[in-house]
Amino acid sequence: MSDEASPKMNRAVPITDVTNPRRWNVQNSAANRDKMMILLLYGSWNVRIAATMSEEPKWVSMMKAVHPELKNFASAAVQVDGDEETYELCVNDQSVGGYGAPPELPAIVFLGVPSVYDAEENKMRIEHVQYYGAKLESLLSKGDELSIAWKTLLNHMEEAYARLVNSDGKLRPSPPQPKVTKRIPNNSTSAEPATRIFIAGDRSQVGKSSICMGLLGALLKTGKYKPSDLAYIKPATQCEQTQLVEAFCKHKGIDACVPIGPIVYYKGFTRSFLKGETGENSEQLLQNASEAVDSLAKGKKVVIIDGVGYPAVGSITGTDNASVALACGVPFTMAQSTQRAPVPVLLIGKSGVGDAVDSFNINATYFIHRNIPVVGSIFNKLSLNGFYSLQNCKEAIEMYFHKFQPDKKAFGFIPEIQSLSNARENIANIAQEEQMQQALDAADLFVEEFRKHVNVDDIVLSAKEVTAKYIRDQSDAATSAQLTSLKRPAGEVAGAGEVPTKYPRLASNNGFSLSREQIEAMASAAGAAGG
Repeated sequence: MSDEASPKMNRAVPITDVTNPRRWNVQNSAANRDKMMILLLYGSWNVRIAATMSEEPKWVSMMKAVHPELKNFASAAVQVDGDEETYELCVNDQSVGGYGAPPELPAIVFLGVPSVYDAEENKMRIEHVQYYGAKLESLLSKGDELSIAWKTLLNHMEEAYARLVNSDGKLRPSPPQPKVTKRIPNNSTSAEPATRIFIAGDRSQVGKSSICMGLLGALLKTGKYKPSDLAYIKPATQCEQTQLVEAFCKHKGIDACVPIGPIVYYKGFTRSFLKGETGENSEQLLQNASEAVDSLAKGKKVVIIDGVGYPAVGSITGTDNASVALACGVPFTMAQSTQRAPVPVLLIGKSGVGDAVDSFNINATYFIHRNIPVVGSIFNKLSLNGFYSLQNCKEAIEMYFHKFQPDKKAFGFIPEIQSLSNARENIANIAQEEQMQQALDAADLFVEEFRKHVNVDDIVLSAKEVTAKYIRDQSDAATSAQLTSLKRPAGEVAGAGEVPTKYPRLASNNGFSLSREQIEAMASAAGAAGG
């Protein structure tokens, strides 16, 4: 590698000064070695990342600590849309000497140039670090080198370095590069992000997990989605027993299924949390949920997020359904910061008319008060006969939504299915293959009924439109704020500070924490029945 002194990490470094291979070759001809450089690529919308860089960023220092041969390799930060020449070099296809636009900015790129550079025969070697965009921006902003995310970044850097250089420190041959369309990465990913839908209930045992199962099965039946396009996760739960939706996902080949997420309200959890004994505060718990959903959403088209209980469940620990919906939204970058569009909520309601609508309104208000959109409702477990029959309730409730809630929709009315009720969502005691098959047969029956009564394409479209509208509105608001700030007196800052939360962010008690086993044992001894 190059023995020349490493330049300072500087966002103002001209692209021609830091990336011209011929210049490298002249300066390092005596060394007769391959040359390497590492670049942080960023856009004007996340310029703060470059502004926070020290002369030697932590991620560079830690890479050098693992690979001493890199102690003198060059590094620089480059604004992709800073000027036309930089733009062309960064987004052009690698087959014509460009870097190939990364999926999203900011991004880290390794560059290598053979010791004898020839524009035709010895092109630059380029490897992108597969950790970029909102995740990288958030990580570099916080600078917490002890976090799991930081270790993940370093692992991806190691992988990129290994793809570029062999065990002897020589550049590997460059694989053939496919032709790609030139583009500039901006504040959205190159592939459309997965549509996220949060399923909430107006009470416990209203059938949220069954509705999740119905959505997944019905989406598969449309023929527009493969099992690999779909994902299911329950970020927070009170029940760790096997659920029918888990067996259904396995049965249908939906591998992206996480029935027990990172937040578990186990026996004794609440009181130990309040005492600071669990070792994690509200923000950390929500961050865990956020990362779990983000990881699951990669490469998917639709992610179904299953809520827990009624909307306020978990509020005592700051992890209620509204907080989880906020934390698990689609990330987007705007005004030099990473934000999230809250996951649109689909409320699952009860049978009836007046009570069903009243319950919908009070529970929808809980989310709307936190600026979380509610797209509408599915009403579950309706009778087929009598005054409160499915047809009678459907007619009255649709009339109500048409008159008084035109921005929301009653997406469907599901009849009571006795075979599913008998199977129950909890199948922990189903040990025999025949019994398991009976439960899955009941699940298939439910999906068929679900398809008859619910337009799943309409639900996905509504969630997608609401998310896009939220991002547009935030962008418009930011533009308006920027224009307003130009008129403010010097020194006055608009919109500074962190958004406050109404929930406690309790820290651990002087670093002391108890294990789950210890908390549950003490809670059981004290007579606790649940979390």
